[in-house]
Amino acid sequence: MNQNNNIFDRRLKGLLSASGVERGELARHLGVSVPTVNRWLNGISTPNVYQFREIAHFFGMPYDWFLEDNGGIPDTDDLAVKLGLSPETVEALLELANSESEDVLTAVDDAVCAVIGAVNAVYGELLDIADGAAGEDLE
Repeated sequence: MNQNNNIFDRRLKGLLSASGVERGELARHLGVSVPTVNRWLNGISTPNVYQFREIAHFFGMPYDWFLEDNGGIPDTDDLAVKLGLSPETVEALLELANSESEDVLTAVDDAVCAVIGAVNAVYGELLDIADGAAGEDLE
């Protein structure tokens, strides 16, 4: 198994866990079987370019985050604003992410996935509130 595949399957697992998306839901969205998704998660195979594009779009992540050791992280200041963290904290996390330790890489990936899950949850709540307010205006 090559290094890029290891990064991809680790990050896909983290996103599924953080987002609460089930393997079956992702499989249905992509038009593949659950065993196919399991093979991706176990590093046995990888999605084709079209499936990969859909996975990145589905989770709202840049393509390179799934493949590069540096995670395809955007500009530190932009990321700090999006995450509500100081640029110094983001830089410290990026330094940890560049560490050779697999445990540190996994912890950083898990933290990123947890933040994405929290943002998605808040966004979902805001959509529900907006939908409720729009429904009230119609009555």
